[in-house]
Amino acid sequence: MTIWYEEEFSSLLLRWRGSLWKAVLKDLMAFYVGYYIILFSQWYFLDEEGKEYFTGWIEWCEIGLQYIPLSFLLGFFVAVIVARWWEQFNWISWPDKMMIMVSACLPGPENLVIRQTIARWSSLQAAIAWSGISVRTLKRFPTERHLVDSGLMTEEEHKMYTELDSPHGKWFVPIIWIVNILKKAYQQGRIDSIQFDMILKHVYSYRDGFAMLFVYDWIKIPLVYTQVVAIATYGYFFICLIGRQPKINQSGMKNEVTIMFPIFTTFQMLFYLGWLKVGQYLMNPFGEDDDDFELNYILDRNTAIAHVMATELADQLPPLSEAAMNPSIPHTRASFKIQDIIPKNHLTGFQLTNREMEMVTPKHLDGTETESPKDKSNNFWKKSLNKAKRGNKDVPEIGNTSETEELTK
Repeated sequence: MTIWYEEEFSSLLLRWRGSLWKAVLKDLMAFYVGYYIILFSQWYFLDEEGKEYFTGWIEWCEIGLQYIPLSFLLGFFVAVIVARWWEQFNWISWPDKMMIMVSACLPGPENLVIRQTIARWSSLQAAIAWSGISVRTLKRFPTERHLVDSGLMTEEEHKMYTELDSPHGKWFVPIIWIVNILKKAYQQGRIDSIQFDMILKHVYSYRDGFAMLFVYDWIKIPLVYTQVVAIATYGYFFICLIGRQPKINQSGMKNEVTIMFPIFTTFQMLFYLGWLKVGQYLMNPFGEDDDDFELNYILDRNTAIAHVMATELADQLPPLSEAAMNPSIPHTRASFKIQDIIPKNHLTGFQLTNREMEMVTPKHLDGTETESPKDKSNNFWKKSLNKAKRGNKDVPEIGNTSETEELTK
């Protein structure tokens, strides 16, 4: 079941269902048991020479831990799993759009039976398809007879369904029934070709969700990568059983702080094992873990929504009101206290001077505004040389462009 939470951070740490503590508790207890067995063994059964020898093993294991790229492996693994998990949720089929289109194209009491049948078959389609991928739905409908007992399938439909020979599954049969009833409605003139095409597009979209979930259930994350991540994580902490032991020989206890409880290793186990458990739990979101998708609830919700759209809402129209709409929606005192931040354009504070906002044409611009960078450079050197001429009469007069260019060079 998906765990819902909306508490403060401190309260979230005390939750149990779907929590980090529940995920890593067994592994953490197993690590502590092995850790203290090794600690007591070297404390009580090894002499000083044996403790010195065992200290060498501790240092060797500490060095070996640096060669396991655990953060990289877990980061890539969980990123792939979470993306796949969210994509699977987005492929869950919802009949809302299809039933809205059916209600719009097949209105009136004369089409009530057709609308109800399409609504029931849409739920039947979900029950059959999800029973093939979800443990929860399979437990709800373990046999085809349970579909009849639940009211999703009639006796005649059950007979037709069981007599159908399909070696690759029959989860798509209710969709074909929906297409056939729409085809019959088109032949009877209840809907035109445009309406027929519009409804079929929504039926195809509804069917695609079930097909994609079957594909996700069929194509798993490659086993070799799952094994690599699991072996790397558990192997890392198996080495920690020795590599994180305190050095209880005489030189070690004299030169280093000896702590009998693996504090930082415990934090590593919470982070790394929690990371691994996230990937393992989300790898199959259609199981019975705490955070798996609740397809039984979605089936109940879709059945109720489809039934309401096919019956009560199909022709319901409130009386038109002549009262003008109030453009200012009132607040409650509680909502008014929440000050919303009104979005602003990033150029809201941009301003121009009065001179910059004047409307001009090129002929009204002075020479400095129309000069190119090259012209400005030539004019600068021309003025400079003319000033020098006035100070030194030997400097030639700048009278033509060629002389100016030569002097500039």
